[in-house]
Amino acid sequence: MANSIVALRAYRDGLHLIIRPHLSIEEVEEAIQQEISRMNQPLIGASVQIDLKCPTLKKEEAAYLKSKLQETYNLTVRSIEALDEQVPPPIAAAPTTHAIAQAMDTSNNRESEPSRIIPYTIRSGQTENFPQGSLIIYGDVNSGAEVRAGGDIVVLGALRGNAHAGINGRLSAVVIAMDLVPVQLQIGNFISRRPINQKSRGYPEIARIGVEDVIIVEKFVKF
Repeated sequence: MANSIVALRAYRDGLHLIIRPHLSIEEVEEAIQQEISRMNQPLIGASVQIDLKCPTLKKEEAAYLKSKLQETYNLTVRSIEALDEQVPPPIAAAPTTHAIAQAMDTSNNRESEPSRIIPYTIRSGQTENFPQGSLIIYGDVNSGAEVRAGGDIVVLGALRGNAHAGINGRLSAVVIAMDLVPVQLQIGNFISRRPINQKSRGYPEIARIGVEDVIIVEKFVKF
């Protein structure tokens, strides 16, 4: 259910905490607690800009709120801005699953883009390239193999080689695998390399661009 007092949104410059008209600082504090509790991923260490819509907080209330966000949620407030007009459309609502850093180009729609199915395992030394859309692999991607796609990459097996999704610059692309232990992941121009001795977690995972412009990996539930 949408929060009528505060909204947490992700933009290109990071998280924004939008505070709408309210009656008291207590209402704002309770609304923030509810909004953050709806998140399906931790925000520890993230930075946030507070956008105030009229009526604005008093100076002492803003200072209290800034301290509260730091102490309770370990969030860093980078600025507090009073808004006289609407902020630009967000990349995605923060509580959505796997969608915080979606690209603003809505033409990259998963429902309309083509997909290519690979009905076998990609072995060491092999490369599969599909810049027109997404790759779906019914098998593994072995170490020494590489898969590249203009859209998403979905591996219905183990991904142990290299994977590059969004090769045309689509930052909303994701990589999903039943066993996600790649040598190297790349989404757009963002690269992540596997930690030494990383082991399988035993459940499907999704890799995507997070709010801090880094590739993050989390348990895959659904889009």
